[in-house]
Amino acid sequence: MNNPTPLLFYKTKVKNVCVLMLLCVPLSMMDIPGPCKHAITMDHLLQIKQLISNQLRTGCSITYTFIERKHLSVVCYVKAALPRVLELVNVHFRYVRGSGSAQSVVSLQNLILNIYSQHCVPSLNEELEEDPVAFETQYKESPVQALQRVEEVLSLYLHLITSINTPVNWTCEQEYSSSDPPTVTQLTTSTEAAVGLFGQDPQGSSGADFYRLGFIVVTICGGFLVLLTAYCLLERKRLQRQLDRTRKSSDWGLQVVENYEIQEEVYQMTDRRKQFDVHLSTAF
Repeated sequence: MNNPTPLLFYKTKVKNVCVLMLLCVPLSMMDIPGPCKHAITMDHLLQIKQLISNQLRTGCSITYTFIERKHLSVVCYVKAALPRVLELVNVHFRYVRGSGSAQSVVSLQNLILNIYSQHCVPSLNEELEEDPVAFETQYKESPVQALQRVEEVLSLYLHLITSINTPVNWTCEQEYSSSDPPTVTQLTTSTEAAVGLFGQDPQGSSGADFYRLGFIVVTICGGFLVLLTAYCLLERKRLQRQLDRTRKSSDWGLQVVENYEIQEEVYQMTDRRKQFDVHLSTAF
C-alpha cells in the first residue's frame, strides 16, 4: 500500500521553514517602537491642563528663565527647553504632598527624568554644541502662562516622536552657534513645506546615511528572499521525485501481489484438474 506519512512530514517541514523565513523579511524591516515611543502620552498633557486649571488667574506672577524659540527647529527647541521645563516646575510649582497638583508635578518631573534616562533626548554635548544661552529670555508672567509654555514644549515633543518613524537627529551645533536666523533658500523652503508642522532644517548627512542603510537592508533582504525561493523550489522538486519513486514502488509492489495471486489461482486450478482426472480414471 502507498504510505504518504513520510512525504507529508517532509512537505510540512519545508512549508514551515519557508513561511518562517519569509516572515523574517518584513519583521526585519518593520519599525518596532522602543521606550521613547511611550515615554510621553496624552495623559501627561491632560495632567498639565489640569494643573493649569488649578492656578490662580490674577494677582500672582513668577519670574523665570525660559528658551525663546526664534528660528530654532522643533528638535533643537525641545532639546534646549526641556532642562528649563524641569527647572521651572522644581522651583516655582510646589504643593502640599498628596494633593492632586503635587501628584501632577511629580508625574511631570518623572516624565522628564525618564526621557533623559532612556536617552530619548540627549544632554547638551559641550564639546560640539554651544550652550543655547543666546536663546534664553527672562519672563515675568502668571503661573498659567508659564505652564502653557511647558505644555507647548511637551506637545511638540509628543508630536515629534509619534509622527516620525526615523531616528531623530538631535545635533544642534549649527543652530545653537548663532542666534541670527539662517539664510533660507528655495530648497530649504520646499523641504520645510514637505516636513509640515516641524519646519525642521534637514540634516543632509543623517538623511543620506539613513536611506543608504535602508537600501542596504532592502538589498540584503531581497537577496535572501531570492536564495530562499530557490531553496524552496529545489526542495519541492526533490520531494516530487521522491513522490514519483514512492508511487512507482507502490505500483510495482501491487503488480507483484497481483501476479502472485494469479499464479496461485493457476496452481489451484491445475491441482483441481489433476484430482478430477484421477477420479475419472479410477471410475473407469
